[in-house]
Amino acid sequence: MRLTTSILSGVLAVLLPAAGRADPISSAISASLQNAASARVDSTYAVILYADGKRTLVPLASLSEADRAWLEKFAAEHPLGHGSSKVTVVKEEIERPIKKTIERSSVEGPVETVQLCAPAVLRDQIGNTCQLYAIIHCMDIAGYYVKIADVYKIVNMIELTSPQNPWADARYAPALYQFPRTYAPGNAFHTRDLTKQPFDWARDEIRRGHPVLAAFPESIWEGLPPAFVAAHRWDGGKEGHAIVVNGFTWNKLTGEGTFHIINSWRDLSEFDLPVESAKGLLVMQWSLSAKNEVQAVASTEVIANVVVLKKAADMNLYEVDTNLGKREVVAQNEADARRFVESPQTN
Repeated sequence: MRLTTSILSGVLAVLLPAAGRADPISSAISASLQNAASARVDSTYAVILYADGKRTLVPLASLSEADRAWLEKFAAEHPLGHGSSKVTVVKEEIERPIKKTIERSSVEGPVETVQLCAPAVLRDQIGNTCQLYAIIHCMDIAGYYVKIADVYKIVNMIELTSPQNPWADARYAPALYQFPRTYAPGNAFHTRDLTKQPFDWARDEIRRGHPVLAAFPESIWEGLPPAFVAAHRWDGGKEGHAIVVNGFTWNKLTGEGTFHIINSWRDLSEFDLPVESAKGLLVMQWSLSAKNEVQAVASTEVIANVVVLKKAADMNLYEVDTNLGKREVVAQNEADARRFVESPQTN
């Protein structure tokens, strides 16, 4: 037998209260509240139990004034009790993976080879900004990917004033030295251990997966591949240049080997420099830990003394004595060397 709509409505009106359902709800409230059976309103949330047994948690801020007023009245008339379960909120510790920088590490007889990854992007420097682009390559290898807009802020700053000699702009050195510390914590940078020979220190750092920022303070043509020098008709002028060392080969018996160089010229983005050619030419500046290898540690470094170790046309080598130890810094002058050491750590 089929029931008409009016008869069915009458039957439901009789049956619903008997089944424990709430009284009919006003059609003026939102549809999400229409089938509520009971509710509990706390300081910021409301818990609603629906007729079909489902529950939901509703932020009070998401309700209209009319819905909230109705819900508070409804919860007072049809209270939903607290369950016996308890929710405990704990701080989630996110374990961030350390950037894997070592691509190859092997020893075959007396010859050791360690090669770090290349930068994700091999960049071609703009103007005479080799130090800036070497820093970018070093950070890229270690996993600190820079925003290109931050790079152009520095490049554009000196483009109109001194494109051929950016160091002549008093703003350049502070911006340059502060730049990497806006991405990496200060204790991720490691200056050379003066108890070790420079090349030995560099190899140890690369073994640890740390790319090394280095420089030819002068006469860079002496360290370039002969074929490149011949093709570009180098004039032999004394000019400094910053690069990155991200690998080496080393024969501990013969003392022969190479350093793998990452460069910032489109025509010569990388090459191997024989150790013999690097002697007296290549200066190691600092190395950089892989991203997430170290946690930021606040420290204050106070300079006690600055001594020039080697003078060159563009960049000099300084020994800076601080309360945290001695370090070697490549800079155009003593003031710039001090600025680099005293640059605040931002992370």
